[in-house]
Amino acid sequence: MIRRITGPYNLNTYFLVCKKTRKAVIIDPGGTVEEIADFIRENDLIPDKIVLTHGHADQFFSMDAFKEISRIPYCLHEADDDFFKDPEVRIKTRQSVGLPPPHPADIRMNDGDTLVFGCCELAVIHTPGHTPGSVCLLCEDHLFTGDAIFVGEAGRTDLPGGNLPCLIDSIRIKILPLDKKTVIFPGHHRTGDPSWSTLEQEMKTNIYITDFILDEP
Repeated sequence: MIRRITGPYNLNTYFLVCKKTRKAVIIDPGGTVEEIADFIRENDLIPDKIVLTHGHADQFFSMDAFKEISRIPYCLHEADDDFFKDPEVRIKTRQSVGLPPPHPADIRMNDGDTLVFGCCELAVIHTPGHTPGSVCLLCEDHLFTGDAIFVGEAGRTDLPGGNLPCLIDSIRIKILPLDKKTVIFPGHHRTGDPSWSTLEQEMKTNIYITDFILDEP
């Protein structure tokens, strides 16, 4: 079961819920603490872990405060965990994003890891480019892409750690080989725009795929 709330920066926070156990993974807790806590209480959920698709502060706007009341671990890819520990990177990130980078991760993720919540599993796919440790998260035929790709576009690469050729390679090598019916749930969407898509649709309309990959000689 998937539920979504949208917080500041048009960030999508996703709740993946095991129907049998009610255990839930919270992906990118960018809403307010009150919104997240109310949603959990109203839906009778048992928070199991927080998973960040990458280490930019808009993805974890409420994480520290929520962790204080929930006492659950948070997961971040090891490349971002290492990258955002660098003092110079921390200063540049605060200057460019306006918010601080994350604290060290409780659980360091790697490509190919499996995160278990209740009877369900979430596969970790390393998709660097937006940041060195950006990941997509695959649960059955649902792909949570963070800022790797959005509906019709992709994440910025002009922030610390961004790399456009690396992002294009991630899309080509890690995302395009997935089943074309895979449903894509992006980290952000503009007000009024669709909040989800499919890989098949993105291969027709996403300029990062049509112009940078499929149009290659």
